Amino acid sequence: MSNPVEIKKAILSRLGVVYLVTFLVAVAILAQVLRIQLTGGEALRAEAESVSETHRIIPSSRGNILARDETALASSLPRYDVAMDPNSSGTDQTLLDRYLPELTAGLNRMVPDKTAAQYDQMIRKARSERKQFVLLHKDASFDEARAVRTLPLFNLGQYKGGLILSLVSKREKPYKLLASRTIGYVSDGETVVGIEGSFDYFLKGTDGRRLEQRVGGGTWMPLNVDNEIEPVDGLDIVTTIDVNYQDVAESALYQCMVDNMAEYGCTILMEVKTGEILAMANLGLADDGNYYEIKNYAINECLEPGSTFKVPAIMAALEDGYVKPTDLYETYGGKFTLHGQPITDSHTGGFGTITVQEIIEHSSNIGMARIIDKFYCTNPEHFLERIYAMGINKPLNLEIEGGQDPRIKNPKSSTWSVATPAWMGFGYEVELTPLQILNFYNAIANDGCMVRPRLVKYLKSHSQIVKTYKTDVMKSSICSRETLRIVRSMLEGVVTDGTAKGLKTDLYTFAGKTGTAVIANNAEGYKVGGRKDYRASFVGYFPADHPAYSCICVVSRPRGTSYYGGTVSGTVFRAIADKVYATNLSLQKNLTASEDTTIERVPVVSPGNLEKTNRVLSNLNIPLLGAKSAAPWAQIIRKGDLLQAQPINPKDSVLPDFIGMGLKDVLPVLENMGYKVKVKGSGRIVSQSPRPGSYRDSTGVIEFQLTAL
Repeated sequence: MSNPVEIKKAILSRLGVVYLVTFLVAVAILAQVLRIQLTGGEALRAEAESVSETHRIIPSSRGNILARDETALASSLPRYDVAMDPNSSGTDQTLLDRYLPELTAGLNRMVPDKTAAQYDQMIRKARSERKQFVLLHKDASFDEARAVRTLPLFNLGQYKGGLILSLVSKREKPYKLLASRTIGYVSDGETVVGIEGSFDYFLKGTDGRRLEQRVGGGTWMPLNVDNEIEPVDGLDIVTTIDVNYQDVAESALYQCMVDNMAEYGCTILMEVKTGEILAMANLGLADDGNYYEIKNYAINECLEPGSTFKVPAIMAALEDGYVKPTDLYETYGGKFTLHGQPITDSHTGGFGTITVQEIIEHSSNIGMARIIDKFYCTNPEHFLERIYAMGINKPLNLEIEGGQDPRIKNPKSSTWSVATPAWMGFGYEVELTPLQILNFYNAIANDGCMVRPRLVKYLKSHSQIVKTYKTDVMKSSICSRETLRIVRSMLEGVVTDGTAKGLKTDLYTFAGKTGTAVIANNAEGYKVGGRKDYRASFVGYFPADHPAYSCICVVSRPRGTSYYGGTVSGTVFRAIADKVYATNLSLQKNLTASEDTTIERVPVVSPGNLEKTNRVLSNLNIPLLGAKSAAPWAQIIRKGDLLQAQPINPKDSVLPDFIGMGLKDVLPVLENMGYKVKVKGSGRIVSQSPRPGSYRDSTGVIEFQLTAL
């Protein structure tokens, strides 16, 4: 066993070492403190000051996106965070006590989410804690911020009154979802959508800079009244969008989608001479069963167009001199096999022997396939040369992101076959976006000149225009003058005698082409589970003789009673064209000039109440034939220099056509017949559900969509 005395000495020795080390550490710490105080304190204090004071970015005000008449589509509205420095150098206790009751009462009136007593407590507590910043209200409007400046104490200025207003911006769309995909957005600086994303460089401007101090809680307070670098506001983008036309385009498309229970669709209205897009609407069916602008189908959906491609195909044959409008072709009862593949026409029993003109008017797949196969089967390269020469294969390079390039097969394609040219002739094995199809028809309307579609007119800074976007000619002529004359006659025939004759009106003329394409479902082909899905299209221009506007509507997978382009998409075209005619005085002047004195003496009369219409015309000394009918409504048509009433007699079981009538003309009669009428909008009726000619269902409900003209 060890000696106790030795153990005690060992313990004391170890304790001595510990005490010595502790003493030496303490001396070292004390020496370092003295060194910092005497030699390094100034530098560290400066470093600490730099951490609490720094130059912070002042975001610039984002430019506005404006419609063609410069009404706002998207704006950065000024918003303000209202704060106070209760320990401002000019605010002593006497001044604070004098004005604080009136100040807090004023704050309570303006922002009643806190009582005057709560505001008083916030400010006094911050002052007692020597804080230099207390946030009173976030997201104040410009008018609210201006009113805050007039409150007692705050009206003495920043240093004496302690008011701190921090400008922030909030992006708002006055028309909410109108043209939302076209206007677009920028998400996290990465996702680029529409004009907002593609023109971000011009819209965002240049940020400024100012010296601010951190006053706790992550809050920063400006140290100077003036900024060191003032922010430069972004430029305003003036677009080609017409708000009124955009509104009717979206309304008409929505009604079409609902009526036909379609999956998605789009419509575009374009000015012929300039290529300016006046309206672009896109709607897709969401999971909740409602329709929204999910995707810009107009520029992004590149799919087989169907019969609308028959026009460039027949133009190729016309340019080569292979066919004339009067040439005859047999359509074999509506069913025909070519290169082992069956081709059918939509008309049961076929069209028999018809002319080339009628092949386009009635949209015969068999007729078109036979023409293209006969002349181009052994020389498909020449067929493609003709198509390319029309410019339809050129990318549009639209100002906004997301557009797809045309996809036109060639003999080197892996899926090319001997039958490909014939199938291309009626719109398959070629893929185009709706805007590309419209742009081609716009060139037909524009005397053969193809212009690039555009969405932007100019950029401006305040009232000063800084950059103008002019019309860009993609191709001065897509074909010969003679081919153009023939094709325009064919397109007019589609409306007067062909697949779109149900759309024609006596009020104005238009020309166009219907399209009904079977949708390919990837590897499953054109039929899934014994069912085919369709894409309905109508594309055209108006007026037919002096085209000013072109328009297309494409509706995918309609599930209603019809899936044809004329009866589905054509209704949207008509609704838009009706709106343009009703609101465009220049078109009315052209209409007057084109029909000599007849129009001067005989006005255009909308359908409506027959008795009231006759009363008005009688007061104008204008006779109305058929005015003695007892029918409540009538369509009014011209008969030379006279007007003829075509009575519309209501039946209990079948609904008449109310399009173009005023609600007060139809409501009393329908209610007397026991119908329940639901109305959306105001003005004249632009769509109805159930559609004209439908049988009355058990609910007895009829819905009208109205638009102010």
